[in-house]
Amino acid sequence: MSRWTTQELCTRLEAAFGADRVEEVPTVDGALQVTLPDCGDLGITIALTDRQVFVSTPLVEAERVADRAGFNEACLRLNPLNPLSNLGLTEINGRDTYIVFGELAPDSSAEQIELEVRTLAENAIDAIEALQTYLVHA
Repeated sequence: MSRWTTQELCTRLEAAFGADRVEEVPTVDGALQVTLPDCGDLGITIALTDRQVFVSTPLVEAERVADRAGFNEACLRLNPLNPLSNLGLTEINGRDTYIVFGELAPDSSAEQIELEVRTLAENAIDAIEALQTYLVHA
């Protein structure tokens, strides 16, 4: 079972990141959104389930990728270099979207979750910088 309720984790993360930077997101299992101003207001979503704490952020919508095959290969090569994070493809609001994500055990400490949030944000910024050459620039 999850160690955290959404409200308990929200309170703990508000202390770490600031009350105005953490908000609950209505989902079946419970989720939080942490906004990191020192990372360009990057939004990190934390979803709580009985089996894991899932931490993620969108990287780029797939339609903005000029060469999907090249981008996918670059993601696979970049993935082992990202500590504590993975790159993936999922659907958000009906659109294929590349994400950066990580998972933690449901009984992870608040410090471990905070570290995952910070590391994931850094890795997302590093990944988008490394993958710029594959993007369509409007």
